[in-house]
Amino acid sequence: MNYALARSKYIHDHRVQVNDISDPHATILVVMQELNKNLRKIADPENRALDLREQFTKAFTAIYILETSLDFARGGEIAENLFRLYEYCRHQLLQAFASKQDNSLDSCVVMLDEIIQSWEAIKKKPGG
Repeated sequence: MNYALARSKYIHDHRVQVNDISDPHATILVVMQELNKNLRKIADPENRALDLREQFTKAFTAIYILETSLDFARGGEIAENLFRLYEYCRHQLLQAFASKQDNSLDSCVVMLDEIIQSWEAIKKKPGG
């Protein structure tokens, strides 16, 4: 899936408020941030009584976008490891949705925090 299509689908389906994002790097950053935001909301014990279907839908959509945007030919081991991470989070999200227990989502949030920081650092490097 190309970045423009992924961006437009996500914005259309979930009404994400983003300014002009024509850079694929920025698009992936926004999707990772949205995923992290929704995982945090789902994992927050104070939100257990709320209807979180929208957050689950947004999180699953973000994972799909991130997985389909990986370039395994050029990304090699990094792409494979990111895919494993996204699959782990998808699996934990499925368990949280089915059982209403979301203890394992915290580990996804921590890992995504680290990836987001690294992703932001890549862009700040000269030539990044």
